[in-house]
Order: sequence, then C-alpha cells, then structure tokens
Amino acid sequence: MTQPEHEDGTVAFPAELTIAQTAEFYLQFAQLIEKGGDIILDGAAVTRIDAAFIQLLYQVQRTLAETSHRLQWVNPSEAVSRSVELLGMSEHLVLTEAN
Repeated sequence: MTQPEHEDGTVAFPAELTIAQTAEFYLQFAQLIEKGGDIILDGAAVTRIDAAFIQLLYQVQRTLAETSHRLQWVNPSEAVSRSVELLGMSEHLVLTEAN
C-alpha cells in the first residue's frame, strides 16, 4: 500500500522501494502529475531502493519536465543517493532538495 501524501503534497516513502511497490506508486504519481505542480519526495526512511523503482522515478521526472515541473526531495537517504550513483543515474535523476 502506498504511503499517504502529507497535507503539503509531499510523498513519504517507506523503508523499501522495490519492483513490488512500483505499480502502486505509479498510480499515485500519475494522480499527482495530473494535478500539476512539483512533486516533493520524502526519502528519509528509505533503506533499500532497487533499479526498477529508480527507473520509475526517472520517468516521473522526465514527465514532469515536459510541463516545467520537477521532482524535489526532502532528506534523500544515503541508500537512495548510493543506489542512484551505483546505477549511473546521478546525472539523470537529480536528487535536489526542496526549497
């Protein structure tokens, strides 16, 4: 089950983000994209993220860019940063923090 959005629209991630969660989060992201605006991700609790989920985030980022919006992060965990780097996605999936 996906994590609820915070009142400010921030998506709080659970500890594990794997292929098992991609379908659920895909639906949540699709709804947020339809609403418009930036999507803020709270990655503080993430201890494990796999390549399938990183691909989903990259696709969401690309879709948002088409409407001049972006993914923003609140506390991307070390696991997120390390996995993105290990997969060679650092240049493509920018882990910018929300202002």
